[in-house]
Amino acid sequence: MKHSPTSAVLALILVACLPVSAADTDAPATGPAAGSAVAAPTLEGSSWSPTAYRAGDTLNEIAAGQYPARFRFEAGQFAGSLGCNQLGGAYTLAGDRLTFKPTIRSTMMACPEPLMKQEQAVGVALTQVAAYRLEGEQLQLLDATGEPLLRLLALRPAPLVGQWQLTAYNNGKQAMVSALNGTALTLELRDDGTLGGTDGCNRYMSGYTLTGETLTIGPLASTRMVCKGPEGAAEQAADYAAALGTVTGYRIEGGELTLFNGAGKPAARYRAAAGRPIP
Repeated sequence: MKHSPTSAVLALILVACLPVSAADTDAPATGPAAGSAVAAPTLEGSSWSPTAYRAGDTLNEIAAGQYPARFRFEAGQFAGSLGCNQLGGAYTLAGDRLTFKPTIRSTMMACPEPLMKQEQAVGVALTQVAAYRLEGEQLQLLDATGEPLLRLLALRPAPLVGQWQLTAYNNGKQAMVSALNGTALTLELRDDGTLGGTDGCNRYMSGYTLTGETLTIGPLASTRMVCKGPEGAAEQAADYAAALGTVTGYRIEGGELTLFNGAGKPAARYRAAAGRPIP
């Protein structure tokens, strides 16, 4: 199944088709420390969850997809997803005036028909944006008459300290891959600067240092039990440990944590562990 643009103003440019998040195209940034005050969201430098888009004369709720729907605007570039493909492009901001370049980049993954139509409608809507309005936690992108084209809600980050479940890691071959079926890889960061978790074979432990926007993880120590996981689990554990050793920063968007390496690329990605409260 291939995309076919519905408007001349929406140009789809093929980019890497890996299921990555908007954070992959941005430099890492830290979330607030646990217990610290959270500033009011601003358009730039904040993460947003799209909730509705205009198609014709009506606002339609964003349909859920395989991945969380979220956008990020920073330094004239936006990146995000509506649940399947990744969208991106350039914008110009002057006061409350906001415009997007007519060329919107998109990956070309096959998606369910409703998601494809939704992505195309949002891409067209972005090219019609003329201004924006912030009302508390809600962001509205408006057309030239002041009518909303897109509505988004601010994503409040979870605390870094806590338990996380791995969803993908860098395998050392410039690719983000999911954990093997039958393995559960976890990470727990504690207030005292120590961390631990499971790598699919053994439990590991280490320490971490957080200084401003820099996060580093010390060498890992682990138990030495014979790996009883599926084929490839031992190699996965080694690659995961290597990925953690490259970490220099992080970003939290809602209940998702991304660890970045020194090149600003994702080293590992997690979701908050089940049962953990998310703001």
